[in-house]
Amino acid sequence: MSQENFSANVQKERQSKYSGGARVFGKEQWKLPKWEFYLTILVGFITFVFGFISTAVYFAVMYVSPIVSNLTGFTFLGSRFLLFTLAMITLSGFLLAVYPYSKAVDGNSSLFIILSFIASGIALGVQVYKLAFDGPTWIGLDLLGEHGNTVEMMYLGAVYFAYNLILFVLIYTIMRREFEE
Repeated sequence: MSQENFSANVQKERQSKYSGGARVFGKEQWKLPKWEFYLTILVGFITFVFGFISTAVYFAVMYVSPIVSNLTGFTFLGSRFLLFTLAMITLSGFLLAVYPYSKAVDGNSSLFIILSFIASGIALGVQVYKLAFDGPTWIGLDLLGEHGNTVEMMYLGAVYFAYNLILFVLIYTIMRREFEE
């Protein structure tokens, strides 16, 4: 078999193997529909922005806390658990947003989805730990002490927990599909 025939056969096999995939960066690598590709990027980006803004608000509150403490008498406490949870959510969102790009250019996409799954799992684990020991108002108790034991802080904790739980299940589903291929 000549080199030209061999090359033509290999090209035909590649075309049949990747048929139906979205054409990205000149290669047909992505086996999922385009809407799943864009949805994964969108969810990752929204999670990253959500985590980043939450972390920025946390640091802003800590920066302004002496002024608020002098005016109102409330003392703000630093919460390592909340900060760590927010950092893990931010990291998970960033890695989830990068995953489709890595998959499209035939990079090491499994690494990104595994690290995103681990980061989301760690954030969820910290939240479950704090829920078990401090209850549903753990964010308020960590930041304001006994003054933070309010319904609003319970709702805030529920929002973070529900969002992270949904994110964790979504990432697990994507990761499972990644390894079935």
